[in-house]
Amino acid sequence: MIYFSDVDVVLKLANCGFLPHLPELLGVPTDAFCIQYLASLKARLTRPNKKLTNAAYQKHLAEFCDTHQMISAAGDITRQEELLHSGMDPGEALLFAEAEATGGIVVTGDKRAITHYAKHSTPAQRAKLKVVCWEQLLLRVHHLKGYDELKRGGCEHLEEGLLSLAFSSGQATQEGHAIEAVRSYLSQVKNRAADFLFDFGVGF
Repeated sequence: MIYFSDVDVVLKLANCGFLPHLPELLGVPTDAFCIQYLASLKARLTRPNKKLTNAAYQKHLAEFCDTHQMISAAGDITRQEELLHSGMDPGEALLFAEAEATGGIVVTGDKRAITHYAKHSTPAQRAKLKVVCWEQLLLRVHHLKGYDELKRGGCEHLEEGLLSLAFSSGQATQEGHAIEAVRSYLSQVKNRAADFLFDFGVGF
């Protein structure tokens, strides 16, 4: 199985210090993990104004780009152009087209892309791929690493919309409040992507 990641979710994970855990969060052994990412992610590494403030997390990002492969072109150019003409962002159009062509999984932090894809795809096209969203990854952190780790990372990136709500009281935020906020956002995604959202099992 090949995973296709947008820039948004990688940066969110990196800013929280969760990026090295991505194979575990997806339930894939590290030595069997195959992910491709957009070229624009690696381009950020050389731009001083785009570097993460945490040097260790910037290193995680560089290691991610060195370890994994950039996606260069979709196997189905016609489908990619269909998605582009429908108004989808070029990077997202590439990811979704290639995931359809290969039976892959798109890992994304962009709810707008999920909603757009749902509106501009047929049931047969959606059946070819799966999507893992940001909210699911946060719940996976909670499930696998515990609330303290989720809170630690979440409070490091309060600029992100969901995290600012989930951890509105910072380190004093109660577990129930944070998890309820994440689940509320996830329910919105499920309403738009019920037939192609990856199923991690009960609780996700």
